[in-house]
Amino acid sequence: MTASSSPPGHNAMPRVADVCGDDADVLALSVVRFVAAGYMTRDVACWDAAFDGAERLLGPDEGGRFVACAVGIVRALRAERDRDWSFMPATCCRVTGHECALVGLIGRGRRCLWEEVAQGAAEITGRSEAPRLVAALRAAVAAIDAAADRLGPGPQRRPAGQALH
Repeated sequence: MTASSSPPGHNAMPRVADVCGDDADVLALSVVRFVAAGYMTRDVACWDAAFDGAERLLGPDEGGRFVACAVGIVRALRAERDRDWSFMPATCCRVTGHECALVGLIGRGRRCLWEEVAQGAAEITGRSEAPRLVAALRAAVAAIDAAADRLGPGPQRRPAGQALH
């Protein structure tokens, strides 16, 4: 996994608010970024930040489950993807192509389009299939949908949702 620096044409990168459908998607992306940064830096403070943010927004029970699901996604990516995975810092308003693909997969999972999730997971990992990533996404959908219910509708909350990341 690699953190992205700001390339010269970074303004062409999509914004979090343009890619994420609601605040639950924003929170999922932010937590995935913190978890990935923790793996990259080997610093537990990144994971603590993920838990602190999710628990502040969702409470200790739901927040902990939410982070656990995000950890499952990152672990699956690390296990099934042989190439680097680029991500932005947790609070960045821009999104890498890899992050866009993951947010798209999460959205398809939230709509129960599991065949499309399986195909997309295979594409993201560069394999013929990615069963671990599909399983992680299946497990995460319930937590993300529960967070969406708790956080409320996305578009009406913007730009307040920017506080999530």
